[in-house]
Amino acid sequence: MNDKSGGAGNRLRQLFATGMICMSALFAAFATTGCQDMGPAPMVPAEAYNSRPSGNLASGDTINVSFSGAPELNTRQKIQPNGKVSLPTVGDVSAAGKTINGLQSTLTSLYQPHLQDPTVVVSLESAAAGVYLSGEVLRPGKIPLDRPMTALEAVMEGGGFTKFANPKKVIVVRNEKGRQQRYVLNLNDALIGAESSPFYMRPYDVIYVKQSAW
Repeated sequence: MNDKSGGAGNRLRQLFATGMICMSALFAAFATTGCQDMGPAPMVPAEAYNSRPSGNLASGDTINVSFSGAPELNTRQKIQPNGKVSLPTVGDVSAAGKTINGLQSTLTSLYQPHLQDPTVVVSLESAAAGVYLSGEVLRPGKIPLDRPMTALEAVMEGGGFTKFANPKKVIVVRNEKGRQQRYVLNLNDALIGAESSPFYMRPYDVIYVKQSAW
């Protein structure tokens, strides 16, 4: 009777000890993960916050060209890989690298010998360059970068954060000189009205909004 009781007690102690070891291992794993997630984000260099010179047309942009004095010439053009558009009467014209106002001035000069009213109006229909949203945003996908845009504005263009989002952990992946750089932003500061520097997007940046751990 005592031998049986002693054997059962030993088995219980062994099971208890094994359970404690497993619990300790799980706690250690959780603590390590938690510390990594809660650790300070790498410092974002000041230069990364700045937007590149914007407002210039680029290959792949789609523009509308309207003629005040000859509406029959109105055309919708996609800027070709060589940076040019092909227009009636004047042929190929360089567009990439020019501002909309600059292209308008160029076209008005080119059409002056051909039209009584050579006024040309150029408008941007769609921009080829954009940023890409993923993660905890309502509408993931491509956001056209047709103006200077901050990371927070890009998220709002995608419908804003989901209820599961962690605005304190927004990752931007950027191609810098052939290498991918990763920046971790805290956009919660801007949302609660705390002082923060706006992080301006650049063409083809990828924004990933992490899920909240809680």
